[in-house]
Amino acid sequence: MKHGKNWPTVLILAAAIFFLLPINVLAQESTNPPSPPANQEGQQPKADAQGADADQTPDIRPQVTPTPGYPVDAQIRTPGKGLSLMGPVAPLHYGPLYLGNIDLIGVYDQFYPATNPQVQDTRLGIVRANIVFSESFKKSLFVVDYTPQLAMLNGQVRGGADGDQTLSVGQVFNISPRLSIAVRDNFGYMHTRQIFPDQFLLVDRENGGIAQSYFIENSGSHLDDTFAVVANYKLTPRLLLSVAPGYTYSNTHYIQGSYIVDDSKNTVSLTYAKSPRTNIGILQSVEILHPVRPVTFNNGLFRMTGFFYSEQLSPTWWVTGKLGLEAASYPGFAVTTWGATGSFEMLKTFSHSDLAFAYTRASTLTTFATERQTEQSDIHYGWFLERRLKWTNGVGYFRQLGGDPKVSGKYAISTLEYRLAGGFSFLTSYSRRNQSSSTTDLISGNRNTLVLGIRWAPADLPGH
Repeated sequence: MKHGKNWPTVLILAAAIFFLLPINVLAQESTNPPSPPANQEGQQPKADAQGADADQTPDIRPQVTPTPGYPVDAQIRTPGKGLSLMGPVAPLHYGPLYLGNIDLIGVYDQFYPATNPQVQDTRLGIVRANIVFSESFKKSLFVVDYTPQLAMLNGQVRGGADGDQTLSVGQVFNISPRLSIAVRDNFGYMHTRQIFPDQFLLVDRENGGIAQSYFIENSGSHLDDTFAVVANYKLTPRLLLSVAPGYTYSNTHYIQGSYIVDDSKNTVSLTYAKSPRTNIGILQSVEILHPVRPVTFNNGLFRMTGFFYSEQLSPTWWVTGKLGLEAASYPGFAVTTWGATGSFEMLKTFSHSDLAFAYTRASTLTTFATERQTEQSDIHYGWFLERRLKWTNGVGYFRQLGGDPKVSGKYAISTLEYRLAGGFSFLTSYSRRNQSSSTTDLISGNRNTLVLGIRWAPADLPGH
């Protein structure tokens, strides 16, 4: 369906941009961040290299403590950013409550359905924020992260229009020098698509973290809630035992019905610190997928045994990989299939840029019914063209393994962000997405999305 141009929204956004651009003076001096708590191995995460002067292109300084990866992630992370919430940098806060960022963006979206020649045009005005409550007491850290969104769609104001609402709650208990337990719950609600992101591959350039985003679009709404507990116990100074039970409720509504599942995944790993920069280990996971709707005669059962390797090759270069063997029984199918599963991540940061790559192949929980493994690959490159201007690009694909018919998707996205004074920045991005599906659970077609907006954040956060 076509809509006329929303000239009031365009004029307000243009006026705000021209008002802010002349305020391009030297940035104010950032406050010193609080000392962050220990990470998964009791180490301090690296301090923000950009906190000292927001006008300078961030130079990667050698880390005091190396940060290799672990087979089970115990960090509490900001939804949609992949950054650890353990130790925020220079926030605007009132006690333990602070505002991580706020965005005012305009969106122009064109969708070309595969089965319909008519273009669907959508114009949105969106205000979204990241609100965090973080409180340390005794040997524990409690965090609540909420990302609300208010959208104006076709002249009507509504919450979460064509976007998502996310809420993350977590607590870390450092019970003893050997034992720590992290408890977290992540809730999300999406209508048709995810929130309009800067990038789909999320990068923490300070600590070497990478997180892939699920970008396949449903034909309706999707709700999920994941609860997980990660217990880490040091058997010796170098040997770490991790036990991680988790539960996910996933509810997807599409045109002709619903896909609702209960998913329980339990992982046990043993990690050996070969050196301060290198971790190796083994892991075993068992996942039970119970379809609530549609009803099938059996549950899905996925068992995986694998090996893990992570190394920080230099202060600015991280590699992590998993390789395993999987036995999979999919819901509605009595046959057990065997296959290879694994992942690979690489992040290299330079003084003026960063390059990241991620690949995953596994049987995993998706928003549509499937009886095959899926694979996803993403590439990210960010480049500071000058001290205030960053250009970030990404490409990626997702597909079911095996022959046709199958689900597949790919994307390309390019983002420009220009930093202004007082924590403000101007941003614009363009993305092109293609998705092919033989099921009514998902949409099929091409999508072009242009985003133009203003962001305020207390500091130029790494990987943002």
